[in-house]
Amino acid sequence: MSMLSTWSRRAQEGSLYALLLLLPFSKAAVEVSFGILFLAWMVERLDPKTRADTLWLQPSFRPLGLALLGFLAACALSIPFSTHPRLSVIGFIGKWVEYLLFFVIVADVARRPGVVKRSLRVLVYSAVFVLLEAITQERYGRGFFLQFRLDFFSRMTGPYENPIDLATYLMVIIPILWTFTIIRRKVLRWQVGGLLILLLVCFARTGAIGAWLGLCGGVLLIMATNSRSRKFGLVLRIAVVLGAVFVLGRQGHLGALSVSDIGAVDRMNMWRSAVQMIRDRPVLGQGLNTFMSNYLAYWVGGERQPRYAHNCYLQVAAETGLIGLLTFLVLLGLLFARLVRRLPHLHSNDQMILVGLTTGLFAFVLHAAVDTDFYSLRQAAMFWVFAGLALGLSARQNAQISVAYFERQQSAV
Repeated sequence: MSMLSTWSRRAQEGSLYALLLLLPFSKAAVEVSFGILFLAWMVERLDPKTRADTLWLQPSFRPLGLALLGFLAACALSIPFSTHPRLSVIGFIGKWVEYLLFFVIVADVARRPGVVKRSLRVLVYSAVFVLLEAITQERYGRGFFLQFRLDFFSRMTGPYENPIDLATYLMVIIPILWTFTIIRRKVLRWQVGGLLILLLVCFARTGAIGAWLGLCGGVLLIMATNSRSRKFGLVLRIAVVLGAVFVLGRQGHLGALSVSDIGAVDRMNMWRSAVQMIRDRPVLGQGLNTFMSNYLAYWVGGERQPRYAHNCYLQVAAETGLIGLLTFLVLLGLLFARLVRRLPHLHSNDQMILVGLTTGLFAFVLHAAVDTDFYSLRQAAMFWVFAGLALGLSARQNAQISVAYFERQQSAV
């Protein structure tokens, strides 16, 4: 390996750790980290000695790679027929290509020994800063770093502009940190465990029902697909249920789930608008990144201003048609199928880490059905980065198993 490729690998790892640390606090960190990751990854791909050193050339990853390209092709195909072509080009290059490149690049970085565990240590430090921001906001009315006010929503927002974004972040990292707690030694286990309890309290203070339901769904999935994660699922399920009872109680018993609630009515109106867009152009959609621009033309009630669909799957279908939605669902399905299929074959610590990552990712996918997660810069970047970490972890284990098998075969000969 050349010196340039060595430095490019260090740059990739460093920018990944910086992104995980700063992601909750800075949108600019996402863009800067992506630029460094992409340039450093391209250096490796242009070096003849490391050009083929990528998991995306392995036959077992071919279906996932083809699904990824298929979704990007559906997005690109919507551009010539878009109601706003310029916006579609911006959305294609500046959003979806960037998000999926995060996934591709981080998966390559994460398969290297030690990267995932170091990433989780950085995530712990990031969570501590998020907790500090949330606690100071609760105690003094403003956050320590970004100065967001508590009284604007009367619910905790931490370093985010609204409580739902904070809840989405916590919904993803709580199961990851819980599995990290399980594999730590006693002193560190108690430290990370204490942090986790405080984060659960912050999660409850966001009052985000959809995020609680998403986390419950993620836990149920992992319990159903992996019997060895019962210890993980049982404790976290109890915590989630107790937290959900607390949130529902504060919302006025079960009134928070009523379809007559203002937020629920708004979502129903946005979903009806999305369905009308799909009916008008069912095959290729209105054009990537055009939902807000077309929203008023399909407005059926609620606030009369440009809005997201607050259902990412309806928005994908409205913008890129049923072809785009199908390819997107295939991409997600193949990703989760691989992660769940790999779980029983990993060593205990790596299995627990993958359990946490898969649970958080699945919770995100469920919550995306009632919010804008895949269309929010920091939230979407978080999903694809963690998806890359999970995929890279499984790929690295595959490589180790292959080497061990080859060595056994050589010894037998």
